[in-house]
Amino acid sequence: MTSRERISRVLSGLLPDRVPVSLYRLDPFENNSFWAQHPSCRRLLEEARKIQDTFHFYQPRTGFFFSAPEAVPLKVVENQDTPISRTIALTVETSLGPLTRIARRTTVSSIEWVQKPWIEKTSDIEKFLSLPYTPYLPDLSDFFQQQQQLGEKGMMVVRLPDPLGVVGTLFAPGDLARFALEYPQMVNRLLDHVQERLLPLYTYLGSHLDNAIVRIRGSEYVTPPALPREYFRDIKGIFNDYVVRYDRVLIEALRRGGRRLHLCFHWHEFVEPLVPLIVRLQPDIVEPMANTQELPNVILRSRRTFGENMVIMGGLAAEELEFGEPADIEQRVKDALLQGGRRGRFVLITCGLPTSVPLAPNIEQNYLTFLEAGQRFGTYPLR
Repeated sequence: MTSRERISRVLSGLLPDRVPVSLYRLDPFENNSFWAQHPSCRRLLEEARKIQDTFHFYQPRTGFFFSAPEAVPLKVVENQDTPISRTIALTVETSLGPLTRIARRTTVSSIEWVQKPWIEKTSDIEKFLSLPYTPYLPDLSDFFQQQQQLGEKGMMVVRLPDPLGVVGTLFAPGDLARFALEYPQMVNRLLDHVQERLLPLYTYLGSHLDNAIVRIRGSEYVTPPALPREYFRDIKGIFNDYVVRYDRVLIEALRRGGRRLHLCFHWHEFVEPLVPLIVRLQPDIVEPMANTQELPNVILRSRRTFGENMVIMGGLAAEELEFGEPADIEQRVKDALLQGGRRGRFVLITCGLPTSVPLAPNIEQNYLTFLEAGQRFGTYPLR
């Protein structure tokens, strides 16, 4: 059975020959990825090509905040500040003054470090809201080219934000919670503003894409501990107002196209009281459900609360794969398979990846152990 067939059977509710196993956000066939540039990752990529069921992540070119590229002139200034790092300053002129973001990237980390976010004060919100908008529908020819190149090796995953997934990136870490507490009406205006731009895009993609997973992210910004419970006591109300009421409309827009799209709800930090709200959206998939040393049964709990008809994608967090021992990793992979995959509708994934290089030998071995154990123990019937 090919990887594409295996994943397709899981998404259709049928049992494959074995549980799909994947490093998920790492495509070993992609030559331009961060990991492909570093010799220390070579062995891991080679083994992944042999074993894993690949998910190729695709992000449509959507202009500057979903507006046609020519509508908003963007000034880009790059500075090589050290031999291995550079800073990138992005500036747009608005009717209320300039709006700037500064970030730093290095050749030894996949993380982008934001030094100055788009929004630091309320006047920046007003500047952002004043940006011109010209509807823009991206060219999707590269999607179909990449889908053809991937072939039977796996499944395409289209990365899309919801309004919160966009708004959350405008602030420094932790600042969204502060603004939501102090200026809730302004945050609501931002969410409404972004929703107006996203809805035409979702509608367009829903009628043009085919045979792919659409992964919607953003909910992590209002899932505890991102919003401290001591300040935000009505977590269900916040989640409904900031996520569900927007995502419901976007998901309906995707489904109206009638294409073979499998909707994936990206959600960190399993919080059981929020599950009924997510179920109300009727996604096909929820991920990543991560077992940890402290919480070894998250996958089991998610299976019981989401039910047997939901595809669960889960496994071990990156921290566990960084600090664990191979024998322990092997046993915990087996536990994850039994917790989530006895009756199918389960994909074993790493819930995170190494973010820096060179890749340490022990970390490399743990990821290899994850893949090999997933392949060995994932054959049906699971035991």
